[in-house]
Amino acid sequence: MHFVVGIVSIVLLFSIGQTLTRAIVFFVIITGTLLINAKIQGKKIGFVNWFVEKFERKNVLFPGFGSATYALGVLIPLILLDNVNEIAAIIFILAVGDGISTIAGRPGKIKLPYNNKKTAEGTAAFFLSSLPAWLFIGEAIVIVAALSAIAESLPLKFDDNLTVPIVATAILLL
Repeated sequence: MHFVVGIVSIVLLFSIGQTLTRAIVFFVIITGTLLINAKIQGKKIGFVNWFVEKFERKNVLFPGFGSATYALGVLIPLILLDNVNEIAAIIFILAVGDGISTIAGRPGKIKLPYNNKKTAEGTAAFFLSSLPAWLFIGEAIVIVAALSAIAESLPLKFDDNLTVPIVATAILLL
């Protein structure tokens, strides 16, 4: 789901522009909030239940938490940055880097010394799979990808769907 939503967001960004993409993401957040609120209140909404069952992580604050933080993570660079290539690079890192890090990190054997829930394999995969965003921002991707990979690996209480775009956006703002 990380890949699909991220790539669709990038395609929207380049095809309809930043303003309309921002509006769509905001609309998705509002709609998702209303649907999850209905689910929490006990209403049965078939596709919402299916989506939460298939894609939500275990032990989250509320159903749809991962989707909500992902949408907010996409919205952060859309709001704070003006350069569509920088925005696309951050969305790519969130979609591909974070997605691949999970796939490569779960079977990983080398636990990080500062976070035993993450692996060196996952962090390395995050960094390496983020590098194709070079096409959007050139050599700046090396620093953005490295610091985003580190941020994703930290044992923070924040969801990495937020920490990654916050760190990447801050780096590009600086």
